[in-house]
Amino acid sequence: MIKSEVSVCAVISRGATVKESKDGKSFVSFGCTIPLKGRDGDQRELELSVSCDGDKGLASILARGKRVEILGNLSIRKKDGKVYYNLRADGGVDVVKSSEPDKIEGEMTFSGKIGKNGVDVKNDKKGKPFQAFSAFSTDKDGDKAEFIWVRFLNFTPVEADFMRAGAYVDVKGDLQFSVYKSEISIDCRVKEIAQTVFNNNQ
Repeated sequence: MIKSEVSVCAVISRGATVKESKDGKSFVSFGCTIPLKGRDGDQRELELSVSCDGDKGLASILARGKRVEILGNLSIRKKDGKVYYNLRADGGVDVVKSSEPDKIEGEMTFSGKIGKNGVDVKNDKKGKPFQAFSAFSTDKDGDKAEFIWVRFLNFTPVEADFMRAGAYVDVKGDLQFSVYKSEISIDCRVKEIAQTVFNNNQ
């Protein structure tokens, strides 16, 4: 499970249309893109599919090329090998000046399994230790499982038995995106981490 409360500023790449939910309520749907750049200079675009409450009046305002600010819940899903980023706006969508910088920032809540490489302990530029590890969350489409990987950095190292390969963890931290080996990487700077506690139904 990966959930994030985010603040976004981005350019509309797909103009808004009005759609209808399963319970018959109208909503507005549109697309945004945020440029990302890796340390090696490689560039990719993060594509967000955005939905919010609204009607034809709002849809007419949210035209392609407009820059908007959005607060909402970002869900990350994977199907047939492709990762989808779906943003549900908590409130309205504000059109802002074209000079406002691109951004996506917020807090991630993650539940998943630490990968087989386990947890590395490294030192930062000041010689202070930190932990680095990758973990995955599982999406299921019928009997097919898809894995979404997140890279974590923990600058308040935790000495615990669950900080190891194969352990299930719950993490809260700052959501970040980067470009790694020409692919978009989901990153998180850890604020809280604990071992996952399963109930009898899991």
